[in-house]
Amino acid sequence: MQVIRHLSEISPLNKRTVLTIGSYDGVHRGHRTIIAQLTQAAAARNLAAALITFYPRPKVVLDLQAQHDDYLTTLDEQLLVFEELGLDVVAVLPFNREFAQTSARNFVRQVVNSLRPASLWVGRNFKLGHDRAGDIPYLRQLGQEFDFDVEVTDLKVSEAEIISSTRIRAALAAGQIKEVTRMLGGYPFLLGNVVRGVQRGRTIGFPTANILPHPEKLLPVNGVYAVWLHVGGAIYPAVANIGVRPTFNHSERTVEVHIFNFNRNIYNQTVRVDLVAFIRPEKKFAGQAELVAQIKRDAQRAGQILAAGRNPSEKQE
Repeated sequence: MQVIRHLSEISPLNKRTVLTIGSYDGVHRGHRTIIAQLTQAAAARNLAAALITFYPRPKVVLDLQAQHDDYLTTLDEQLLVFEELGLDVVAVLPFNREFAQTSARNFVRQVVNSLRPASLWVGRNFKLGHDRAGDIPYLRQLGQEFDFDVEVTDLKVSEAEIISSTRIRAALAAGQIKEVTRMLGGYPFLLGNVVRGVQRGRTIGFPTANILPHPEKLLPVNGVYAVWLHVGGAIYPAVANIGVRPTFNHSERTVEVHIFNFNRNIYNQTVRVDLVAFIRPEKKFAGQAELVAQIKRDAQRAGQILAAGRNPSEKQE
């Protein structure tokens, strides 16, 4: 998959494209449906499947009240999913207030000169450019001028349901991982670097990988989770704690993962953690013995859940 950072810095693509534009935060089932249809349409016409997204999200730049730490997928996580979904080209365009002043016509001209769309796929309420002047009727006018058609899509996954990032955020905050997985079309996950912690887990028989996610990443509610951990091309069953470790009077939120039957050194490596199930809320224990007993129960429960479920290396239907 080719990743483009600035339209002005690339030569026109060799192939014309079927192109979509949007934030695609979360890359949920509605998004995946559109991307699947787009890639199929591109393949049928011997075109490249392309997508434009923006970083930061336009809302974060234009709305002073918007949160900066509620990304369902960070940029690296998005690119990972986009590649898995079979896109050929992804343009990640830097968004700032100056860029927001670009007229719809000028932006479309830049897109046409670099990505060469034969077809532009947008949502029913889509608008782009300064003052959001680039609505669907205007885009169709530009399509006649620049030789591309406009396909209107929506995020419905069925006649009864439209999935939104807002719904997914609410389910994460409630620890409803099964529902989040259903809406996403895959396990919610995070990417992070393994960093050194206080290594208390080793002293109680449960060594953990301390994972530092991107500061913009929206984490689920504090608690204990059954997870799959991806590192070095392999996938391992594990149990994770997300929270502040109240038994030890910490206040900083951390992600700690105990990997079953694992003793490798993975410091400074980037890992992926798939959240499979919420086991229990985080709580403060009276002492170390009570904590260790609970961790053993949590690990046993996580093992049962993972053994009964789907390993991410298996193709999902």
